Amino acid sequence: MTKISFICPVFNKEKYLPKVLESIKNQVGDFKKEYIFINDGSTDNSLKLLKEGTKKWKNTTIINQTNKGPAKATQEGIHKSKGDFIKLVGGDDVMSPNCTKTLLETIKKTDSVAVFSKYELVDNYEKLIFNNEKINLYKTLSNPLEKTITSTFSGTTPNLYSKVAIHKSKGCDTRLFVEDFSLVLRLSNQGSFSFINNITSFGPKSDQTRIMLGQKAQLLHDYNAALYYFIKENPSINDRYKKIACKKALGRAEKWYRRTQKKTIFSEINYLRILNYFTNKNELFLLRKSCETFYSKKDDKPKRIRYMIV
Repeated sequence: MTKISFICPVFNKEKYLPKVLESIKNQVGDFKKEYIFINDGSTDNSLKLLKEGTKKWKNTTIINQTNKGPAKATQEGIHKSKGDFIKLVGGDDVMSPNCTKTLLETIKKTDSVAVFSKYELVDNYEKLIFNNEKINLYKTLSNPLEKTITSTFSGTTPNLYSKVAIHKSKGCDTRLFVEDFSLVLRLSNQGSFSFINNITSFGPKSDQTRIMLGQKAQLLHDYNAALYYFIKENPSINDRYKKIACKKALGRAEKWYRRTQKKTIFSEINYLRILNYFTNKNELFLLRKSCETFYSKKDDKPKRIRYMIV
């Protein structure tokens, strides 16, 4: 029987953990389960809630470590997992009961290495209504690398990944802080991606402790840094993909700078965009420069922010 590894990194999520654990426990489907929780140096009651909430669960592992960030925490869980498929769960996300079942049926039917579903932000978990909809498959990409670069496919809770493909791809890039895009980018070199329109999971709408809301500079930096490391590790990929990656990263850096610093930077980013258009073989230089845009001294960096380019 197929085995699913539920992997949930947690950092200061005591507010959400009861609902998160309830949604994991209530997953239905014909598959074996193992549960791996990584307490990533929480300073609240997260570890206590994890222990109390799962004490009667079978096949459960709780890893308690000093704070290392989501990429290292997630990869630690993946390393410990023994399932056929990896079901990542955000420490503040709630899944519908059919989430894993729906994703598993899709990934098997399409023979994909990853399946992506819809995710919705909500104000109150108490008012959630779960719909048991039929699978609404809307596309499968046999060669997803280009679209992964241009669309920045990512995410954790709404998705399901092949453990074999993750192993081949080396999983999350632990040189980064943010976990999900580097994982998906690496997977895009391993096989097809499938996408369904079903809403399978939910997150808190206005919580500024979430990376996607409260640490935007870190998130965007790591999107660009993931492209840098990926191309550095895969120099033989099509040159067109490299230029597309530079165009995406430089555009992202320019938009962020204009929005946050309220000024133009024509002499820097726009020059680099022109350089990317007319020349080849400068990809690593250009991607590195796109990351350095986020190092601005005027940016009030959140406590956990981390920039890494080597």
